[in-house]
Amino acid sequence: MSRAVIGADGCAVGWVVVHLLDGAVADVEVAPALAEVLDPAPAAAGVDMPIGLLDRARDADTAARAMLTGRASSVFSSPPRCVVDAFRTGTVNEHATATALADRMTGTGISMQAWRLVPKVTEVDDLVAAGHDLREVHPEVAFAVLAGDVLPRKRSWAGLTTRRAILERHGIVLPERFPGDEDVAPDDVVDAAVCAWVADAVAAGGPLLELPETTAQYDHGRPITITARPPPPVTPGPRRTS
Repeated sequence: MSRAVIGADGCAVGWVVVHLLDGAVADVEVAPALAEVLDPAPAAAGVDMPIGLLDRARDADTAARAMLTGRASSVFSSPPRCVVDAFRTGTVNEHATATALADRMTGTGISMQAWRLVPKVTEVDDLVAAGHDLREVHPEVAFAVLAGDVLPRKRSWAGLTTRRAILERHGIVLPERFPGDEDVAPDDVVDAAVCAWVADAVAAGGPLLELPETTAQYDHGRPITITARPPPPVTPGPRRTS
C-alpha cells in the first residue's frame, strides 16, 4: 500500500503543503485552510505550528531551545491556552487585549509574533480536538537533527540553499514551480518539506526523536512534544583491499 503523508507550514495566504508519496515529493500546493488537505486523511501529517497548549511554559519549547545553540530565539513561546480559547469565542481580537489576558493568567504577556499566529494555532487546535492526528514539527529542530548542526538563518541565501541540498540528499526534491508559488515565501516551502519528511517516518514506523523525551504535560489527552526524525545511518562502503 502506498504511503501518503503531508507537511504543512503557515503562509500569508493560508498553508503551503508538501505531499510525499512513498518518501518522494508528489505535489506542493497552497491551501486556504488546513482541513482541505486532511480529507482524505493522510497516513501522517507534520505541521509547523504549536500543538498542545497550556497556561504555562511548555517543556517542548524549552527542550527545542536547548538543542538550537545560537538559534534559540527561533523557538518562540507558544500562545497560552487562555488566549486561543478567548480568540475562538471572539472575546479577544487584538494584541493588546491578548497580552493583557496572558499576563493576568500566566504572569507574562505574548509577543506580537505569537499573536499573529493565533488564528492558525486555533485552526490546528480545532482540528486536533476533532480527532485529526497532527504532529508538531519545528523545522529548525528538524533540520538541526538531520544535519547534525544548527544551520544558517533560513531566510539567507546560504540558509535556503543548504536546506534544499539537505532535503535532496534524503530524496525530497522540490519542484521549481507549483500553483500559488508566488504567494509563499521560499523558507515556508522548505519548512513544509522537512515537516513532511518527519511525517513520513511517523507513517512508516521509523525512528523518531521526541522533545522532550518524556513529559508530564498533556493537552487533548496527548503528550505535548515536538517530533523530529534522526538521519538514517550511514552505510559503510565496500572495504578497499590492497
